[in-house]
Amino acid sequence: MQPDVMVVGGGAIGVSVAYELAGRGARVTLLERGDALGAGCSAGNAGLISPSHSTPIANPAALRDGLRWILKPDSPFYLRPRPGVLPWLVRYVRAAGAARAGAGARALHELTVASLRLHAELADRGLPTGFERRGTLSVYETEAGFAAARRKIEGEFLAAEEARRLEPALGAGIAGAVYHREEAQCEPLGYVEAVGRAAADAGAETRTGVEVRRLRRSPAGVVVETADGDLRPGTLVLAAGVWTGRLARGLGLFVPLEGGKGYHVDLEPVGGDPRLPLALQEARTIATPLAGRLRLSGTLELAGLDLSISDRRVAAIRRSGDRVLGDQAGRRVIDTWAGLRPCTPDGLPVIGRVDGVVLATGHAMKGLALAPVTARLVVELVAGEPPSHDLAPFSPDRFRPLLRLR
Repeated sequence: MQPDVMVVGGGAIGVSVAYELAGRGARVTLLERGDALGAGCSAGNAGLISPSHSTPIANPAALRDGLRWILKPDSPFYLRPRPGVLPWLVRYVRAAGAARAGAGARALHELTVASLRLHAELADRGLPTGFERRGTLSVYETEAGFAAARRKIEGEFLAAEEARRLEPALGAGIAGAVYHREEAQCEPLGYVEAVGRAAADAGAETRTGVEVRRLRRSPAGVVVETADGDLRPGTLVLAAGVWTGRLARGLGLFVPLEGGKGYHVDLEPVGGDPRLPLALQEARTIATPLAGRLRLSGTLELAGLDLSISDRRVAAIRRSGDRVLGDQAGRRVIDTWAGLRPCTPDGLPVIGRVDGVVLATGHAMKGLALAPVTARLVVELVAGEPPSHDLAPFSPDRFRPLLRLR
């Protein structure tokens, strides 16, 4: 029996979509190319649900910093030079103007606020996602950075001594911090596993280790080609992260995605670890206290689909943590990880229905944070209901090929 809806991708977005659809009574099949759910970038992120961090990656400050850092291998933003990234970069520069970035930030903030409520609802239902509303602390090492934050963001501004009283793990070399009291965190892999189990309990079929080789159209609809045979779902939801663009091409759809490689280093816990998640602003690094480990995560490396780990970039993340939290050199490393975040040129996700296919990808660093609200929107699209949020900023139709062949 063919499913009503097939979801391709078993990360935070995919499992959330399957859970919402199964809860509505749809016959759902989820395909994941890895051996387990969360095999892609979902399991490795910082775990923050943070509306205060809603500026898209395409913005004037990032463009300026990127020009300084772009060829420096240990910088927070690094581009591995190759011809294939040039069209994406042209679009990125076009999207990085102040007006467009501001509109994108407002759209992302609205979605993140809504998704924070939905994360809380999942926890209230008893799903063990590791959801905790401790707040988050944006930490500034320079007076200039702290002063600029006063002009740009909202929150409780704390002088250096006040910040250290709130979070004693902070070292002496900080200028101040901003406390976002209502923000939260969850366990990245724990979220995927918990929601995946809930989807299965609601009737969704999950098939791991199944790679989608190609998508194509037939007179009867979309055909999903796998090693196990061809599948013909009633509706297809593409939530395959950075691989979505390649798969979509088989259906004649254009989704410009670049793999934005991010890293984490998980350290053994010690007394005096941070109690709050810390966003180290100048270093572009996040320190998150998770169950049984302290996670340092960060950097954005435009590297295509390369998943190799750069020791130089890992060391840069650790140095960032050392500057704010003190020397961590003696601590045992539990895990070092790299994953590919799906990044659109304007830094906004792609959420929409095109020619009978629903796209849910391009969330960059906010996939876990936006998973519940994205799932709600996808279900509305599948059901033909009015979307609960304005989807115009996230429309797949906003992208067109730069060159048209006659």
